[in-house]
Amino acid sequence: MTTERRRLKEEGDALDLLQGEHRSLLASLEALRAGGARGRSASRKLASACEALQRHAQIELELFYPLLRGRPGLDDLLDAARVEHKTMQELIVELIDGKRRDGLRAAHVEALAMYAAHHFRDEEENLFPAARAGGIDLNALGRRIAQRRAELEVEDYPECREPSA
Repeated sequence: MTTERRRLKEEGDALDLLQGEHRSLLASLEALRAGGARGRSASRKLASACEALQRHAQIELELFYPLLRGRPGLDDLLDAARVEHKTMQELIVELIDGKRRDGLRAAHVEALAMYAAHHFRDEEENLFPAARAGGIDLNALGRRIAQRRAELEVEDYPECREPSA
């Protein structure tokens, strides 16, 4: 196998990468739901999950959504996706805010997990098929996503950062 083909297999196309992140994020949120999202260890896991969700949103907003904008029937879906990202970001801010001690952490985790599951399902059922049918070079996009993810992971990524529009 050539080096290029091996690398593509490891990275996958853009939709494989995004779907893999969806599965990983949902598993993290489900583990937090099951564990009650309490305690020091849960706080670290929650912060890690929230940062991963923020990186994922940043990548979608910067790289994926712009390629679909203007295609027939997708603008409303993309607008809804942006609103969902904003709502999830608001929940993240409430979760990470150290001043919040109102006993609603588990409810916020539950809401974030539900929003994320709904958002990911909408993307996979509506946006992913459009991207596959739309002539987008998904392997090239996958490389850009992997590169951007690596950049975001080494940046001092703020815990409560508003995703770029």
